[in-house]
Amino acid sequence: MPIAGLAGGLLGALMTNLYARALSTVTGGHEARGAAPGRDRSGRGMQPPQALDRAERDAAVQVGSLAYKVITSRTPPPASKVQLGAAAHYTFSATAGLIYGVLAARYPAIRSGFGVMYGALVWAIADEGVVPALGLSRRPRQLSAGIHLYSLIGHALFGATLEGVRRLGGHEDEVNSRSEDSFAPWC
Repeated sequence: MPIAGLAGGLLGALMTNLYARALSTVTGGHEARGAAPGRDRSGRGMQPPQALDRAERDAAVQVGSLAYKVITSRTPPPASKVQLGAAAHYTFSATAGLIYGVLAARYPAIRSGFGVMYGALVWAIADEGVVPALGLSRRPRQLSAGIHLYSLIGHALFGATLEGVRRLGGHEDEVNSRSEDSFAPWC
């Protein structure tokens, strides 16, 4: 199940990127009122609109650049920072997917709403909590309701992708033996 979670996390990252790209294209790079300006918005999930100043310097880019510097003891070339951000996004998503794979087997309630509960949990902890607390994005009160909704929907897609991959991996029997597939409280 952890392998299905890892694969689901990578596919979930791709799904959030496709969602972000589609919405950015339709809105001309203004996913919602108050979205950070900037042209390069692809490959880093929900982060570009939440950036402190410009989309191309979002949280994923900052984390990817820091990881590069720690590993190589050099500042990354400016041309590679956005790709490092994409790598950070996929790494985070794979890790969150791996955690889902482990938790889903032990705690069926985490699968509620076809994985949407877990996606919302990732959104609440990461996007609304840890990332702004570390100064990597704007604080939740600095973001419009539209940006929050945009990000929450992206994370819901992420969670649903995780659950879809889990079920494709042959774990649907767990779903049929329990009634956890609702938005019921944790039990």
